[in-house]
Amino acid sequence: MKEMKEMVDFMTDNDRVQCKLLALLLDYPAASWETDLVDVRETVDTVDDRQRRDLLQKFLHYAEATPLVKLQETYTAAFDLEPATSLYLTYHLMGDSEDRGKALAALLWLYHREGYDAAIGELPDYLPMILEFLALCPKPEDADLLWSCLGTVTDLAERLAKNSHPYAGLVELAADIVHPRMSTHPDTSKEV
Repeated sequence: MKEMKEMVDFMTDNDRVQCKLLALLLDYPAASWETDLVDVRETVDTVDDRQRRDLLQKFLHYAEATPLVKLQETYTAAFDLEPATSLYLTYHLMGDSEDRGKALAALLWLYHREGYDAAIGELPDYLPMILEFLALCPKPEDADLLWSCLGTVTDLAERLAKNSHPYAGLVELAADIVHPRMSTHPDTSKEV
């Protein structure tokens, strides 16, 4: 338990803000998304790390310059139609096996136990949901499965970057935030 506490204690408030931003930006760009970008831009301007702030601003510039329908097509092509870049992280660990259903139930239980209301209609291993959860509950107890899921984000970022995908920078930023926790968490390398 001490190892877990040490691992998450170095998630700064700024990291939590970035997790919340990434949760919004990595979610499907719905009709209200364009209006939300105004508030998002104001929050991005508060990010302490200049390199991260620049990366977020670059994506916002892309999103604002791209028609919503094109954004939706780009998002769907990468995250819904391409299994290798799915935002459903247990898929990368387990494929479509029976164990995946158990893992999804375990994640829901973790959210419930920590007082987080998971979005209805979305699977609990959805990267934006996990990032929002970390923004609100940065010190979950007994969250080995959650950290194992997050261990797949670096590979996901590399696959997107290889194709110069517009969302690659966002996923790379998510990996940068969670990666230090992967190297200190004792259970991210074991089978789930």
